[in-house]
Amino acid sequence: MKRDSIIKEIEERDLIQLQQILKNVFDNNISYEKMQNLYKIAKSNKNIYMLGYYTNNNLVGTVTLNILILPSGKEATIWDLAIKEEYRRLGIATRLMNKIEEIAKQENVTRIWLFSGFHRKCAHELYRKLGYDENRDKAFVKQL
Repeated sequence: MKRDSIIKEIEERDLIQLQQILKNVFDNNISYEKMQNLYKIAKSNKNIYMLGYYTNNNLVGTVTLNILILPSGKEATIWDLAIKEEYRRLGIATRLMNKIEEIAKQENVTRIWLFSGFHRKCAHELYRKLGYDENRDKAFVKQL
């Protein structure tokens, strides 16, 4: 089946392309075996959505939504919004983010958390444009 300019759940056959996108955007050297294991975990968890943007049957962008069930209700985190360099500034990231927000609304999520590296200035411009407030909360991170 040809997938031309569509957003859908990433399939296992696309993991090599996903691995390459994450390596190029985040300098992430995750092994293919670890990528497969994480994919299987995500597929077995109904609260994780790994979406891909496909053009001419190729994965060119990705984003992951992780819905959290908390005592205060449902919240979500967005991870790994990444677009191949030659496909940036074409509205793909915005379309992926809009789709993630649509899913979150359908799942009755009340707040979305988005984490981004300090160096990703262009991504920060997009997040602000989409209504994400960088001054509302503060995240603390501890590497284990």
